[in-house]
Amino acid sequence: MSHNKIINSTHAFLLLLCTFFLVSQVHAGSWRSEATIGGKLKAHVYVPTTSPALDGKRALMVSMHGCGQTHSDFKQGANWRGAADDYGMVVALPMASKEGTYGWVGCWNFHVGMNASRTQTDAKYLINMVNALIADTSLNIDPKQVYITGLSSGAGMTNQMACLAPDIFAGAGVNAGPAPGSNGSSSDLNNPAISANQGKTNCNNLAGSFKSHLYTQVYNNVHGTDDGSVSPAHAQRNTDIFEKVYEQSGSGISVCSTSSLSGGGDVTTLCDGTGPRISKVMVNGMGHAWPAGPGSSGGGNYIDHTHVNYPDYITEFFFDNNRRVGGGGGTPTPTPTATPTPTPPPSSCNEYYSSNYTHVQAGRANNSWGTVRAVGSNNYMGYYNTYTFRRLAETSPGYFKVGYCP
Repeated sequence: MSHNKIINSTHAFLLLLCTFFLVSQVHAGSWRSEATIGGKLKAHVYVPTTSPALDGKRALMVSMHGCGQTHSDFKQGANWRGAADDYGMVVALPMASKEGTYGWVGCWNFHVGMNASRTQTDAKYLINMVNALIADTSLNIDPKQVYITGLSSGAGMTNQMACLAPDIFAGAGVNAGPAPGSNGSSSDLNNPAISANQGKTNCNNLAGSFKSHLYTQVYNNVHGTDDGSVSPAHAQRNTDIFEKVYEQSGSGISVCSTSSLSGGGDVTTLCDGTGPRISKVMVNGMGHAWPAGPGSSGGGNYIDHTHVNYPDYITEFFFDNNRRVGGGGGTPTPTPTATPTPTPPPSSCNEYYSSNYTHVQAGRANNSWGTVRAVGSNNYMGYYNTYTFRRLAETSPGYFKVGYCP
C-alpha cells in the first residue's frame, strides 16, 4: 500500500471515529422505560445528560399527542430529543386516559369545556404527573420552567391547562387547537365559535384563584395553513384571546416583529414592555399535523417531517422569554388594590439582550464549532448567528448567565 493510501485510510478512519463521537454526543440522553406517573397516565420520559441551560436546573416539557395517536407516536416521530439535549431539558410524553366522550379514539378529555376542573379527569392526571416528576430529585426539575404543548386534541387540552393551571405552566404551545372553554364540537373546529372576549372570560374563570399567574406566562400558536381538520383561523383567535388575557397585568401587548422560519414558517411576535410574550407561527403548505421538521421520521400520518422544526422553535421561545426564572417573574402579580414599589436589580448586575453573534463579539460568550455558551456559567445559548437572541445577566464581573439579574 502506498504512503498516500495509508494517509487517506487513516484520515477516513479518524473522520468516521469523529463522526461517531459527535453523533453519540448529540443524543446523549435516553428514554426511561414507560411508566405510570402520578397514579394514572402512562408516559415516556426523556432524560438528557447535557447540562441544564438555565439557572442550573432542568426544564420540563410536557407534549401531548392528538386523537388517533399515541404517546409512542410522539416518541418515535415528534423530534423532541434534539431540543432536549440542546437545553438539558426533560421531556414527558403522556398518553391520554381515554376518559370522556371521545376517549375511545384516544382524545384528551378537554371536551368537558367550562366544566373542566383541576380535580377531575385528564386535567387532574396531568397536574399529578407534573408534580410527581418535579418531586423526583434525580431529574432536577425547576418548577418555574415547566411548559406544555400539544397537537389537536392535545392542543385543546394545552389551552385548557394554560388557563386552569397557570401556576404550574410557565409557557404553553398550541398546535391546531380550539380556544379555552371549547367542547371541541365539529362546528367550532370548522369555524371558531368562541370570541376573543369570551375566550378571555373563559380563561379567567378557569384560572379562578390562580389568575394572577397568567401575568407571568408566555404563549405560542402554531398551525398549518392547509389544515382541513381544525380551521387555521383558530391560530389568530387564540392569539387574540391570550393577548387580552395577558393585558390584564397592566402592560400593553402589541405586534413587535415578523420573521420567517426555515421550512416555510411565518412568525408574528407580540411584545409587552419586557419583551416577547406571544407568538404565532403559520406553517405554509402544512396540513393537520405536528411540525417535527426535516431530518425527523416516523410517528404516523399526523406528524410532518418536511416543514419547520417546532420542538426547536418552541423550546428556544420558552427559554428566551420565561418570566419566572432569574428575576423574570414567578411571584404572582398583586391584585389591582396593591401598589408595590418595584425593587430595582442590584447595581452589580447588568443585563444584555442581543444576538449570539453580538454576545460573542463583545466577549460575553464563546463560539465553539457554531454553538454558543455564556462566559463563566457556560450556559448553552444556541447557534452562532445574528438572529438568535439571548438575554445574559452579568452577575459578577466577567461571569454571565442566561436569564435575568436576580
